[in-house]
Amino acid sequence: MTIYEFNKGDEIVRVFPAKPLQNIFGVGVQDRSYMGDRMIFQGIANGQIYLERTGINKQIFGGKLLDISLDLWDEGWERWIDPESIETNNCPVSYLEEKMNLAAANEDYELAEKLRTIVEQLNNVKK
Repeated sequence: MTIYEFNKGDEIVRVFPAKPLQNIFGVGVQDRSYMGDRMIFQGIANGQIYLERTGINKQIFGGKLLDISLDLWDEGWERWIDPESIETNNCPVSYLEEKMNLAAANEDYELAEKLRTIVEQLNNVKK
């Protein structure tokens, strides 16, 4: 999803790295900052995306909004899904497997492991 699809107050998460930047050696470097961090979308202004931090990061930064460059960070966002509250009864196993693989590919191994456990439990129930 792109950042333009959210409304103020939506809980969102970065699932893909930012667009690659060329470093001094001509190699594209993708910024993986903020991936997996729950943020609250505040809006877009002056070529910047404004996000409210959550959890410990909000305490550390004193509630100051995070502003990141719109041209590098406009893609790769999803709505936040709390892995502890996924309603597995209404959620197809294929969807959970897709999100598990995406989390693993994005090196969010904690989320991938939580989803793997849920998928295994669902598969055992079906047997």
